[in-house]
Amino acid sequence: MNVANSKQTTAPAHSGLENYRRRVSATKRRSILDAARDEFQHNGFTRAAMAEIARKADVSTATLYKHFNSKEELFSAVISEAYERIEETDADLGEHGTVEEVITKAANNILSAQFDQGLNALMRAVIAEVSGQPEIGREFFERGVIQRQQAVAKLLDKLVQRGLLKQHDTAISAQEVSGMLRESLIWPALFDPNFRLPKNKDKLIAEAVATLVARYGK
Repeated sequence: MNVANSKQTTAPAHSGLENYRRRVSATKRRSILDAARDEFQHNGFTRAAMAEIARKADVSTATLYKHFNSKEELFSAVISEAYERIEETDADLGEHGTVEEVITKAANNILSAQFDQGLNALMRAVIAEVSGQPEIGREFFERGVIQRQQAVAKLLDKLVQRGLLKQHDTAISAQEVSGMLRESLIWPALFDPNFRLPKNKDKLIAEAVATLVARYGK
């Protein structure tokens, strides 16, 4: 009887220890990603140092490499997380609201990620490394351009399904509206670290949405 009771009490204790270890591991991973994002934003990819990232994250370099095998893998994780945050923010968009409200919200979500969450600096780091690290450029293009464009097209599909836009090739309209915003609000920031969103930002978004509605609205 005592042996059985001993076995029954051991399992919960073991489970609690495993949960604790997972929480500690998740906390360390979070600290590493935050430190890496800061290091890449300020120093780019080449000059960013894994030892410095470990120091900022308050973990050993051994712990850092347990979570990420290389600087390339860590950089990829930072980029992926930046776009995952946009996707999470946009998850419920398109279900309610007018075309103007939905696209304006989506545009502001993207701009927030670009300017407030440091995505502009990460994109500059990618551009600087493309010639020497082409795989980084290819991965970023797939994640940051192709998948993002597909996400915008899916958002427009929702508006078509709701009867707010005509049936059309949303892959094309996604490129059109995104392109208008990139030209005036994102591209300038990629070549000028001091560029800030202009005072007429809302007007530029409204013009892009109006162009979309004029062509595809009902």
